[in-house]
Amino acid sequence: MIKSKVENTPVGEVSFLTEIPDINKFISSDDDALDFPLSISQLALAAQTSVHTVRNYVLENLVHCEEKTKSGHSLYGLCALKRLKFIRAARAAGLLVVDIKPLLMAIDAGERKVPEDIQKLLLTKIEHRKVFLNLVTNQIEEFCN
Repeated sequence: MIKSKVENTPVGEVSFLTEIPDINKFISSDDDALDFPLSISQLALAAQTSVHTVRNYVLENLVHCEEKTKSGHSLYGLCALKRLKFIRAARAAGLLVVDIKPLLMAIDAGERKVPEDIQKLLLTKIEHRKVFLNLVTNQIEEFCN
């Protein structure tokens, strides 16, 4: 039988795997207090995610390493952390990686202003999420009354 990561977490140890993070604290944390550059594990910890998730975003070319150590390990700067936090916030809001990837690619291309079609598509998807969330909220209220 394979146990999940949550089940393998020692009793009494609190992590992002066992506790829902405070999104306000997460978004407004003082990133400048960190000692940059960060290793991939330090970056994952600062963004309250797993190293596996960070590696996936690196492979997708959504998060970039700033430099490499002599032994070839990637190091990440404040920009990578802010990007990772944006991706996590967008994912928590219900957007898919495929939804936000064009925006991040436009930023990588050095575009000063996000192309209108990308912006319009993202805002439309966000509005759709709001409609669905309102519907679910109304249904929950009906069930509870």
